[in-house]
Amino acid sequence: MTFEELTPRGFWIFRGSRTPYGLYARQRWLGEGETETWRRDFELTVAELMEGQSPDGSWDFSFIKTAQRLFGLHLTVRNETKEIKRALGWMAAHTLPSPDDPICAEMSDVRESSLEGLPFVPGNLFLLTYSVVLFLSTIFGGGYEAPVAGAYETLAGEVLKKNILLQYADMNNILRAFVVHPEHTDSLATTTMVEHLAAVQDSAGYWPKGVPFYQTLNALGHLSFCQADQQLERAFLIVRDTQNPDGTWGKTQKEWNTFLVIHALRNKKKL
Repeated sequence: MTFEELTPRGFWIFRGSRTPYGLYARQRWLGEGETETWRRDFELTVAELMEGQSPDGSWDFSFIKTAQRLFGLHLTVRNETKEIKRALGWMAAHTLPSPDDPICAEMSDVRESSLEGLPFVPGNLFLLTYSVVLFLSTIFGGGYEAPVAGAYETLAGEVLKKNILLQYADMNNILRAFVVHPEHTDSLATTTMVEHLAAVQDSAGYWPKGVPFYQTLNALGHLSFCQADQQLERAFLIVRDTQNPDGTWGKTQKEWNTFLVIHALRNKKKL
């Protein structure tokens, strides 16, 4: 089976979807962006994403909920608005001042289920929150602002100590923030993480337990150097051979996993 043969079934799950990644897929991959149905669904979803934002910029004073809303707005609205800027400011104020400062936002809900729909996994609280803020700041155009740039250097330092490479969840979260920033996609920290992933990937294309397969596949799909591409070539064979009969991937969060897979395949021009 070729990757092109995966395409029709892989897109089934997005038809009629109003999730942010479903709307992204319908607009960019299924060509529905100019249809009345897509526009109506888009407006409903964006209204739901914006609903309940507090004057301070957060949603329910929750770091993760605010991150989920912002990522959903990235996939739909795309451009920064005053509401998005206020939310980013709130997140940065509760995360970036110093690694020694307590995180004041509500973080008790940081479990795997609460991270659903985000390209992050539970891990070290400081590294997770830093990575989330840097990722969101960068995708909304704030990657070169002084606090964000300084925080990238802090995380790069953690990577280069090498201890972080033994914690797969933390490495995933940092890598996700680095692959979206133009100056860090081929930085020493990024290449160090990618080289470590290459060293632990087996000949069949699997990474060890603890390395989130679909998130890692998608993160590497943002990069354009040899070590990343070699891993993807092996991992894409797993993707080809493990698609579910309904066209999705994975046992849970099937729409999200399928989005991550197809996005990586398209980035690498396999579809």
